[in-house]
Amino acid sequence: MAAIKEDDILIRDESFVKYERLLTKAESEGRIDGASKCLVCGMRYHTKDEADACCKIVT
Repeated sequence: MAAIKEDDILIRDESFVKYERLLTKAESEGRIDGASKCLVCGMRYHTKDEADACCKIVT
């Protein structure tokens, strides 16, 4: 995100290290843009087996 100062210059908001780490971890685990999707919650995974096991307790 960016903020606008009085002189109309965009200033980048401070980086949140924990958020960036969690986002990187989710991408590497396939939870973002993974090929297979859990039919219950919509979380994405690299393999269909991982997606099927995601909300297995619920179903």
